[in-house]
Amino acid sequence: MTTIPVARSVEALDADIASRNAKLDDEIQRAKAGTLAQLSQPAALRFLGISRSTLYRMIQAGDGPPHVKRPGSSRSQNERLYFPFNDLKTWQDARTHFDSPEVREQHREEAKRNALRAELAEMEARAASLRKALRESGDRRIMAFDSLASAAEPHPWIFDGERLLGHALVVSDDDLEDGELVWLALDEALLEDWVDLERHEHFTAAYVAALNQSIQRAESHHKRLRLMAEVGKHTNDRAVRRDL
Repeated sequence: MTTIPVARSVEALDADIASRNAKLDDEIQRAKAGTLAQLSQPAALRFLGISRSTLYRMIQAGDGPPHVKRPGSSRSQNERLYFPFNDLKTWQDARTHFDSPEVREQHREEAKRNALRAELAEMEARAASLRKALRESGDRRIMAFDSLASAAEPHPWIFDGERLLGHALVVSDDDLEDGELVWLALDEALLEDWVDLERHEHFTAAYVAALNQSIQRAESHHKRLRLMAEVGKHTNDRAVRRDL
């Protein structure tokens, strides 16, 4: 089993995510109040209730919301997308089939409440999967993927613009603070453009190890079923078959 050292606890990451979401909500409220002209990409995704991959597919197809590109805050950061709030709201309204602004607002508020409920449940489930990854390693300072199922669970990854910096439990404090958090399964994350190829290699090794372990389990189970079937041809003793 390949293990990966972590830089922070799941509890510390939970607190960071909660703080990050509170800042995004404040950003959206300031835009609604007219004191902020543009939303950052994370805030726009939260406002629209769509995923990063969905947004990028829309933009590539020419159906996405109006946006502008601005350089990152440092030389190492890539360009980032920002969304003029009035244009974003107009784009969202155009995709809504309700007639009156009042009805649209009612549905928005209901959708927001549902999204918050779903987000709370999702955060609890994701935190549980992170704790499981640490628990499986036997050491809270390292993370492990011991099966295909654990690798398929969504994990938090930090992006710098369009490039992936690493897992949120692994990246530096500065990268965690400045980067965009996106939830992806391990195989999805490995297909992104990574800044650090050594870090990518380490997670690739963890994924391959999880795949091989799952393959070995499947093959061993198949051999056991074959053996049980063969024994069943020669005996009806359930105790013998159960011990196989």
